[in-house]
Amino acid sequence: KYKLYRIYFPYIISASCPVYLTISPTGKALYDSSLEVNWGPDCYGPPEWIGIYGQDPTISNFQPELLISRLAIVNRTGKIITPLKLGKLHFPGGWNRQDTGDPPATRYPAGKCLPHYVASYNGTELLTVDCLKIQPNWMAQNKDVSRMPLKDMFLPGTHASGAVANRTSKSVLIKDYLQAQLFDVWSQLVFGIRYLDFSVGYKYMATDDDSDNFWLVNENMFLQPLIGVLRDVHRFVKRSGELVVLDFSSFPIGFYKHPEIYRSLYYLIRRELGDVAYQRNVSTNEHCANRNLQDLLRQNRHVMILFPTQELPHPENESNLICPPWLRFSTSFMNISQTLDYMRLLFGRKTESPVKDDGWIFSAVRSMEQSLNSHKLQTAKERAAVLNPKVSQWLKGPWGNSANVVAMDYFSNTNLVDLAIQINAHKAFLMANADYVNLEILNLC
Repeated sequence: KYKLYRIYFPYIISASCPVYLTISPTGKALYDSSLEVNWGPDCYGPPEWIGIYGQDPTISNFQPELLISRLAIVNRTGKIITPLKLGKLHFPGGWNRQDTGDPPATRYPAGKCLPHYVASYNGTELLTVDCLKIQPNWMAQNKDVSRMPLKDMFLPGTHASGAVANRTSKSVLIKDYLQAQLFDVWSQLVFGIRYLDFSVGYKYMATDDDSDNFWLVNENMFLQPLIGVLRDVHRFVKRSGELVVLDFSSFPIGFYKHPEIYRSLYYLIRRELGDVAYQRNVSTNEHCANRNLQDLLRQNRHVMILFPTQELPHPENESNLICPPWLRFSTSFMNISQTLDYMRLLFGRKTESPVKDDGWIFSAVRSMEQSLNSHKLQTAKERAAVLNPKVSQWLKGPWGNSANVVAMDYFSNTNLVDLAIQINAHKAFLMANADYVNLEILNLC
């Protein structure tokens, strides 16, 4: 006579004022990058003080390295760039690139803290604690997430993923205007990024190996050889067991009207990633975004390659190793208010939205040309420092539930990865319990 109903309380236990750490992109070098303290969104009851620690403050009464009083928390949502530096980066548990994998890397399905912690207090009462963390195995955290189609998952990504300055580079042009990420691709993946955006150029190097001719580029400038990055992706998925979506999004130099160069690039990708790449059903014109993570990993397929098949000659254009590109949307030439309106159109998922029932990519970036239109030539870091916190904040509302791939420059000044993990867990719960009544009770404290 009676039906069982399950009541869902997704936010009832959440902190009224979450506090977390990010990394400012403004340092001259990675080790010199400042830690940022963030709070929000919508802190209705800010803590009396916030402390930053080099050790976990929950296990002993450590003194904070920096103390921030309530007077500094002037808005409900915000951040403070601190004088504390990231320092030399060392990943625990065998997750450095040079680690051999023997013994196997430690699995961290719930993440692993680096020695940078933030905690909030009222007097001596601990309210919240968080840390700067790596997330090399987050996809294994929730079994229900692995059953979701890729088009329904929130995949944290980077734009111009390979646009990283060489440690020895002294070029102001590269560091201020062409570099788009603080971390190299290996580190991005260890931090939890699962979508990579590659823009590839061709430069004849007059060597015996044709792979030496393919470079990652940004703003039409060659930055680093492609082959080393492909090998980092292969090494990471083998070590982690995770899935990475690899998007070859543009080919601005050397490819125009040269299908033989596209073909050479295809064979390079097949050689380096063929044993881990997903193989789609070409005969049924399968949409790769409809596959779920569980199916892919059961087949030992850990890389999904997006590539414009129409650029390849026959028969390579019918290869089952590559998937047609997903829809892409970018804020490259928009100001902040235009970006908000555009996100409302895309993430609102109303009938007029151009987003379809397939994989799609939102690139939250501002181009160099757009900053010129604002009468000031901003560096890439300055553009990201303005845009990223806004987009991240907007995604923490209902729009986050509609996200598929969100890609950013300098993702490390946001908590994009943690946000994606939380939203995926929420969506997976709803999917797994679709037959029950869902009463969402918001925390209004």
